[in-house]
Amino acid sequence: MRNTFRGITFLIAIAVLSACSTGSNKGASDVSSSPESQNVVTVFAASSLTKSFTEIGKQFEVENPGTKIVFSFGASSTLAEQINSGAPADVFASASRKSMDSVSAEIPASKVFATNRVVVAFPVAKPLAAVIDLNNPAIKWVQCDHQVPCGSVADAALKADGVTGTPVSLEPDVKSVTGKLTTLEVDAAIIYATDVKSSGADFSFLEFSNLEKATTKYPIGVTLSASSKAQAFVDFALSDVGQKVLRDAGFGSPS
Repeated sequence: MRNTFRGITFLIAIAVLSACSTGSNKGASDVSSSPESQNVVTVFAASSLTKSFTEIGKQFEVENPGTKIVFSFGASSTLAEQINSGAPADVFASASRKSMDSVSAEIPASKVFATNRVVVAFPVAKPLAAVIDLNNPAIKWVQCDHQVPCGSVADAALKADGVTGTPVSLEPDVKSVTGKLTTLEVDAAIIYATDVKSSGADFSFLEFSNLEKATTKYPIGVTLSASSKAQAFVDFALSDVGQKVLRDAGFGSPS
């Protein structure tokens, strides 16, 4: 009788443990494949896209109720390193082909959606006569660090114009460069034409003589692990609506 009671108790315990285990696994599965997670699109984008992509994201959410766009803006080279290190990105919008190519294992296909160009920006109250004025040691100027897109394109444009002067600092991204100029810490800055337009400050600028050297292309693509709505966001950025936002911000046509 005692053995029978022990056997029944053992079978009940096994049944309870089995039920708990099944319930736990079901919950984990529900979280990983929840519809909510599929409606969140994490977009890594170059800092120069902050204003225009924020607007594109708002319009996309209006046209796709229930979908949430989460942005991470920064230097393209830094964002690429984060993606290669496993950061959970669905979309990457880079300010250079080089940064996009560096994540080809995660983003095997991409498409150019915009172009931009660097210029020599300065306060209207303290104008520069020519790009070559940057060789004057009395002129304090800044640019992006050489490894980030706004820095590498600046290097090429400056070299083509014969500028051998040295910037007083190398900044991590174009927002930092623009900030130095906005606070009048420097006399000039090599920034994107779009940043001159979006800064809201009283800036003027000089174009580089070699526009090809001064221009960079912006590719966009989705990661292999992207959520189901990621491609829809990319398509929206390439649509007439998205392209209008970019054109209004001063970006050039993909072609």
